[in-house]
Amino acid sequence: MIDKEKIKDAKKKKDGWWASLFSGPAANLLLPYVAEVKWITPNCVTTSSLFLCFIAAAFIATGVSSFLIIGAILVQLVFILDCLDGQLARYRKAGTNFGAWYDRVTDRVKDFCIYFSIALGHYKVYEDWLIWPLAMGALFFVYLFDYYVNQDVKLLPREENSVEGNPKSSQTTNKKALLNKMFSLGSTVYKSCPLLQFHIGEQYFLISFFLLFNQTRLFLYMVIMLGFFYAFYWPLAQYYGKKPNA
Repeated sequence: MIDKEKIKDAKKKKDGWWASLFSGPAANLLLPYVAEVKWITPNCVTTSSLFLCFIAAAFIATGVSSFLIIGAILVQLVFILDCLDGQLARYRKAGTNFGAWYDRVTDRVKDFCIYFSIALGHYKVYEDWLIWPLAMGALFFVYLFDYYVNQDVKLLPREENSVEGNPKSSQTTNKKALLNKMFSLGSTVYKSCPLLQFHIGEQYFLISFFLLFNQTRLFLYMVIMLGFFYAFYWPLAQYYGKKPNA
């Protein structure tokens, strides 16, 4: 017997913009069909998401416009399954350390497959060797940001050690003003434009969007610029206790 309340409660309470708007609700619609099928485990769904990603990557790697559209659609199905495995685990209260580890590992494998296939497809069509360092640079920032956000050892805010009556130097004041400007800009970008929050759902949305218009190189430029900013902003914001809560 399907418990409808448990189905609804299986969705993450707090998730990324795209996962909350589309992928999570779509996965929740599929959940009743697999919730009581015992042989379909959360790890099975994770594995299905991985194999579907391989298929999506095969279409993307052709570089053919019509196949890129198919790849874009499959990428979204990959992420729906990625949401579904967590919902199924929460519905059954069957979350495990191995399942969490397996999910994280397969996410990184999928990232590599997608970015590699984007570069390969672009190179096949345009013979543009620059796409390779662009793709690897973008992938580097994706991995780096994932570590910043999900690292096991969190970067704790520093303790303020100020001495009473000791005036701050102009150098310290200028440094603080510069940091405050960066924190303000980063917080504004992060909170006002959820699409740029760089969660996996937002990344998959952007991948599909740019694939639909066959603008893969433009996508990689965007990821690199965004990743370069977050590479400096995110750890400093954590260290100074200024990390935004979207």
